Amino acid sequence: MLLWLIRFSVLGQSWSAIHALRYFLVCLVVSAVIALSGWLGARWLAVSLLAGHLLGLLFMAIASRGATGWEDLASLLIYLELLAIGFGLGVVIDLARLIVSKARRRGD
Repeated sequence: MLLWLIRFSVLGQSWSAIHALRYFLVCLVVSAVIALSGWLGARWLAVSLLAGHLLGLLFMAIASRGATGWEDLASLLIYLELLAIGFGLGVVIDLARLIVSKARRRGD
């Protein structure tokens, strides 16, 4: 919903059903990955993905003010990059926690 708000309200672009559907599907997939990772126990992955998602939306809104064409696509790339950084950071943190907990169990 924030993606819709940024695109159609903050940036003032005209409503397009196909764009709205595409943004809805992107947000649905991102939200499902965040929820599924949290439900499966990867807490830091879920938190870092959520942080990357929110930061990406914020930076996308900032970068796309007054942008048209390729500049608008660059703001979407900023969003996807921050989302990927959040995902990578969460995977690294959760893997480090897993390795440390396995090492402590073997040491006991």
